[in-house]
Amino acid sequence: MLIAAGALLLPGLASAGSRFNRGNYDNGDYERPGLYVGGGLVGGFTTRLEGQLTEISGVDNVEVDPSVGLAARVGARLTPRIAVEAHYEWMDDFETSISGIEVAETRTSALTADVKGYLSTGRVQPYLMAGAGFLTARSEDPVSAFQKTDTDFAARFGGGIDLYLNEVVGLSFDTSYVVPTGDVRNLDYVSVGAGVFLRF
Repeated sequence: MLIAAGALLLPGLASAGSRFNRGNYDNGDYERPGLYVGGGLVGGFTTRLEGQLTEISGVDNVEVDPSVGLAARVGARLTPRIAVEAHYEWMDDFETSISGIEVAETRTSALTADVKGYLSTGRVQPYLMAGAGFLTARSEDPVSAFQKTDTDFAARFGGGIDLYLNEVVGLSFDTSYVVPTGDVRNLDYVSVGAGVFLRF
């Protein structure tokens, strides 16, 4: 349903975005300096939590389900090859179960300041990124209603592709590895996302 809605909305976004084109941008100036905003859907899976919980509990049938969530970005293209951005990512629920019985729900929010390096500057722009910030995790037991919230430093590494529909509107596809530390160190995860961005 979301895909169908996106397919209906994208032509309208592209048409609306074309009205913002200015001067030389009509000829495909996709590398120009300036601000941008974006957002989309993400999916994620933890990489170590299941193993850590298995080691702590001493049982072999611990499972941590993948999660889905939302991402948002606000950034600035500084040069044709470099951009900086604030990157927020919210994961709805990494559900933990033992022998099929749910024992915990964990929601995460990661906010990082990222640097992006673009490998090309045409309509299709692959890039690498790295950043640092914080991750907040809220865990709760659905049976006892016990809750715990922790926040600590986190790093992000990844890459993606920006695909311009015109000089203002584009699609983004990315994947990143979030590596938290301290009290949330076992919640490192890989996210894969897709969304829309606007250039100004």
